Amino acid sequence: MTLLNVNENYLLELKLHGVRSGLSQRLKEAESEKLSYHDFLGLCLFDEIENRRNTKVQRLIRSAAFRSNASPEGVDFSAPRGLDKKQVSDLLSTRFIDESKNVLIFGPTGVGKSYLATAFGFSACRHRKSTLFFRMNTLIERLSIVRASATYLNFLKKLSAVDLLILDDFGIKPLLPAQYQDLYDILDERFENRSTIVTTQLPEENWSEVIDDPVTCEAITRRLIEKATRLQMKGEPYAKKKEKKLDSN
Repeated sequence: MTLLNVNENYLLELKLHGVRSGLSQRLKEAESEKLSYHDFLGLCLFDEIENRRNTKVQRLIRSAAFRSNASPEGVDFSAPRGLDKKQVSDLLSTRFIDESKNVLIFGPTGVGKSYLATAFGFSACRHRKSTLFFRMNTLIERLSIVRASATYLNFLKKLSAVDLLILDDFGIKPLLPAQYQDLYDILDERFENRSTIVTTQLPEENWSEVIDDPVTCEAITRRLIEKATRLQMKGEPYAKKKEKKLDSN
């Protein structure tokens, strides 16, 4: 067994996968560029750090449970949807998460609210921030299940601790008292310490159509709109745009 194979086995045992995968290339570079031991070690450590960062990002993306692969690079500014490129770019930097601010995305169905929210979520994962994505109806169903299995508090703790929580399609249908109380509990735990993104077709002044208790509605609204960035999207649904394009051809 060669010394290189021995070293690779050591690296495998130590779980230094980044160093192991790049070792052969780094040895060639060290020889061709006559690198010092110090520089060679630095490059190997850099490979390990990058590997661990990339592994963590992929793990965060899987854990987020996004419904689509909406990359930040795929955000379309060419369509007249009312998006401010500077504002969106600032949100993609995830500074709003560092400042524990919320993002509210308003607009009619089909204009790309969910895509934009997911793009923000992908960017958060790339910045190594924990993220969870839920369709509002899916979250309600999940809460009913965990209540029945007596794991509600653990689930609430998970939702409270995540850096970014995305609630997609809020307001599709009215919430029952137990459901909007669950929503209040989640937002109250996150208030002032974590960031939440909400997409909705309903302007905030109409949220009473979904939450019929005035006190709870006001409490939920306050916990979402304080320190929140608003994005008002407009335009036709993408499906209609595609139909028009096909008709013109």
